[in-house]
Amino acid sequence: MAAMDPECTIYRDFAADVLANILTRLPPNTRRRLRLVCRHWRDVVGTRTPTNLRSRAKTLVAAWGSTYVYGDLSASRKPLWADHRTSRRYEGMSVVGTCNGLVCFYDDREIGDTIVVANPVTGEALSVPPLPLTRAVDRSRRHIRTWRWAYSFAYLPTSGRYKVVHVPSPIGQFVSDAVHVFTLGEASWRAVPAGRAARCDDLDYSVVSVDGVTYWSTPEGAEKVFSFELEHERVTPITSLPYVLSDSENGGGWQLAEVHGRLAIVFSHASPEMSTTQVWVMEGATGQVSWSLWYIVQMSTPSDRPGKPPNKKIKELTWPLFVHGEHILTWETEWPIHRGYSLCMHTPIHDTRKAKHGLLDISKRNRGMVVTNFKISIGGQTFAYVETEEPVRRCLVQEKKRKRKHNQLAPLV
Repeated sequence: MAAMDPECTIYRDFAADVLANILTRLPPNTRRRLRLVCRHWRDVVGTRTPTNLRSRAKTLVAAWGSTYVYGDLSASRKPLWADHRTSRRYEGMSVVGTCNGLVCFYDDREIGDTIVVANPVTGEALSVPPLPLTRAVDRSRRHIRTWRWAYSFAYLPTSGRYKVVHVPSPIGQFVSDAVHVFTLGEASWRAVPAGRAARCDDLDYSVVSVDGVTYWSTPEGAEKVFSFELEHERVTPITSLPYVLSDSENGGGWQLAEVHGRLAIVFSHASPEMSTTQVWVMEGATGQVSWSLWYIVQMSTPSDRPGKPPNKKIKELTWPLFVHGEHILTWETEWPIHRGYSLCMHTPIHDTRKAKHGLLDISKRNRGMVVTNFKISIGGQTFAYVETEEPVRRCLVQEKKRKRKHNQLAPLV
């Protein structure tokens, strides 16, 4: 009871800097509970530790093997790694995802899966064992390049566990009808049967993890989106989807994304003059799912000029993060004369009559603000990223304690 007393002086003996150093070594969900100890602890947790991560998130851009961080999209970029030698170690790796300051990297330059979870602030890193291959795999470089899209990096708030998830997918001659999940700190992957209907055939922009659940899209059919609950490790289809997906059979396309910590379906339909994108966001609890139209993005399609070679500026939404705060992010490039990509920032107009969070009209006159330019051949990826001192090796200690508690000792990685 003394611990819960706001006037208790015992728990105010820690200086704010010392207490913050201790609390940053704990999982975010534990820090949230420790706000109840006393007023001093609540203030330190709220102002000096990354409890409310989303409000403090920066933008991480992974572009062709290099990774940069933008604290403010109007400011200059900085490398993700402060140490040059460490930066060279991760150069060329792809980013799978970010959670609470941890970054999951995937190296597809060599045969075999090399996955590393690291904290760029502390320099700590933890290697993940290769995914076991249960059938013959075509390991040509073409298939290696697509393999990474089947992975996702997720965090389970209720337990503080970090997990790497591989969704069911055919890669070359290898076909998997199971979700493979690896919990940081454990020794091996686990396979959860999912069934043939849950295969993710088109891996580009198809896998997203949100609030302890991994989602992925499947071929056109009755069940278009599947989910994997990290806590219960259960695979279920999402049966309630936006009505606009029925238009995908008439030329429209869609993909999954994350918007402000929620699952989103991004539906696009193009005409010769205009490309229209609708962003539908899932709301409500499990079993009472509803979808709300949050954004409408319209992009004018440049027409060919008679007598002159076409040189069009093409725009597309960034992925998986394309909404940062109140702004929408896009990649811009020229076609067919390609000179690289520009990262652009746009502010939508709030028109709740058409969309809950705004309408954005992108045209030649309304190009948006260019944040930076990249000399790359394909657009990069964007992620939400918070600089924390979240310990990576703590996962090993936590899993060891859990196994001791349940008398299920096993060798650790």
